[in-house]
Amino acid sequence: MRRTSVASLLALAVASVWLGACSTTDVLAPIPDRSTMTSATPVTLGFPSGSRSLFGGGTVTSYMPAEEIQCRKRLKRLGVSFRDIPTIRDSASCGIDFPVEVTSLGRTIKLAPAATLNCAMAEAAARWAQGDLAPAARTRYLSGIAEVRQMSSYSCRRIRGSGNFSQHSKGNALDIGSIKLKNGRVIDVSRPGLFAFRERSFLRRVRGEACDRFGTVLGPGYDRDHADHFHLDLRQRSNGVACH
Repeated sequence: MRRTSVASLLALAVASVWLGACSTTDVLAPIPDRSTMTSATPVTLGFPSGSRSLFGGGTVTSYMPAEEIQCRKRLKRLGVSFRDIPTIRDSASCGIDFPVEVTSLGRTIKLAPAATLNCAMAEAAARWAQGDLAPAARTRYLSGIAEVRQMSSYSCRRIRGSGNFSQHSKGNALDIGSIKLKNGRVIDVSRPGLFAFRERSFLRRVRGEACDRFGTVLGPGYDRDHADHFHLDLRQRSNGVACH
């Protein structure tokens, strides 16, 4: 009996030590409610890097990848106003896992109406607005950029005349219709008049510089569908940039 009691006590002691080493955070990793997240919401989860849980056909994810977190940090440093919104999944071909709603492309450059994009596209658009658009406006108009007016961001649609889905269906594209300067002047992307030399020069410059930042740059003169806006997207191409 004495041996049995000693053995039992030893077994209980070992079990107690083992259980004490396992906390609830080791067993259960929290899944945040992304609908309540904002750009300032920290993402610190117990899942190991690279693990992923999908529910409801991929509409909910259990963690935000490191690159998405780093992208949001870069947006903050650029002064971009944005907020995280819930995952979008409209079909097998349309959606964004970690979308952002963007209302400015910099501390003083409003984006209207708010655009729904993936983070990489939001960052590229902000760098173009701050690095190319704003300097061109200062050079030609002695004015800063007050507002960039967009015509389309995320949209579940196909390319006209093609069976392929547009980059808009991934939040990977932005259509720019006009640019408002701080002096009140509005520059429409539609091809300016024959004698609008300054506008033509400005639009030609910022369109050309966009080719260094995006995978596709289309605009007036390319076809009827792009006669009144710049289409910018981050499509990866094996043969370089489609700049028209």
